[in-house]
Amino acid sequence: MKELLLLLLIITSLQAKNFTFTDQIGREVSIEVPVKKIVVMQHHSLDILAQLKSQDKVIATEKNILSDLGDYIKMMYPNIDKLPKPGDLQNYNLEEIIKLKPDIVIAASQANLKQLQLLEELGIKTAVISLRLEGKQENPQEPVLKNANLAYTNGLYDAINILANLVAKEDVAKELIDFCKESRRILNEKLKNVKTKLRVFVANENNKTYGNDKYVGVALENAKAINTAAKYFQGYKTYSFELLAKINPDVILVSDRYKNEYIKITNDEQYKVLNAVKNNKVLLLPYYTKQWGNPNTDSIALGELYLAYKFYPDLISKDLLKKRIEYFYKHFYGLDFNDEIN
Repeated sequence: MKELLLLLLIITSLQAKNFTFTDQIGREVSIEVPVKKIVVMQHHSLDILAQLKSQDKVIATEKNILSDLGDYIKMMYPNIDKLPKPGDLQNYNLEEIIKLKPDIVIAASQANLKQLQLLEELGIKTAVISLRLEGKQENPQEPVLKNANLAYTNGLYDAINILANLVAKEDVAKELIDFCKESRRILNEKLKNVKTKLRVFVANENNKTYGNDKYVGVALENAKAINTAAKYFQGYKTYSFELLAKINPDVILVSDRYKNEYIKITNDEQYKVLNAVKNNKVLLLPYYTKQWGNPNTDSIALGELYLAYKFYPDLISKDLLKKRIEYFYKHFYGLDFNDEIN
């Protein structure tokens, strides 16, 4: 019996290793991996951990998770309603987190740094994931980037690798990143002869839109379209109907998280003067596209391809899109994708 216990201790010690990395606001983190318990206060990281098949490591998340992501996350985390919710993206209930005894807290770029420091002083590791490189931004919702495409693309890949190393799933991380790169390669090949880009506007709830240096602009660029709000706003800002009418985009995009916004734009009388409404080009983006201010693996792997399919259906076929979505969901989420693609 003693020999068996000793053997188990030796195996455990060989499996554990130290992982030192720089988080996405430039803080050095050193931790023993693989970790067993993660408090995830950065919503996009939940998707990536699910793709890494590490849902069992997640012991808590932020309280607005369903509105910040969407109800689809229940497919990946059937027990998410039952998980503790010790705060939101910005502020935490430190006592509750301490009671959970996590190995690490994954924080959003909006997180209160003083609270993260307090957790560190109490022996709880923390790491900020922004899905964006170029360091800490003065205002995370209004980043100023030298090269948004590189910042978000490499920022996503960096986040995948950090999370994968934490849960010892580096092999899956490589597959995820390779799948994203293949989607980009397909886009570049299929759309290489597009000369005239569509003019697109993204409408979120409360008359908010994504302006310059948000990921949506990168997605539109890769799908051969123009984010028309980038000329007027830096980051995530409020727009007026008057400005929208002045821009008069070819296409308006609305996330499925904001169905009421879609209903308003497609039904309210004042919006009927817009070309996008007249031409039935107000698109409700399905949950699997994840066209947000910051990217997710799904955004690059599937979302950009979906946009190109809607913008240029003669160049990107539904069959191609469907096959890649089905493979992604089965291979990375372990789920059958049975939804209709419109």
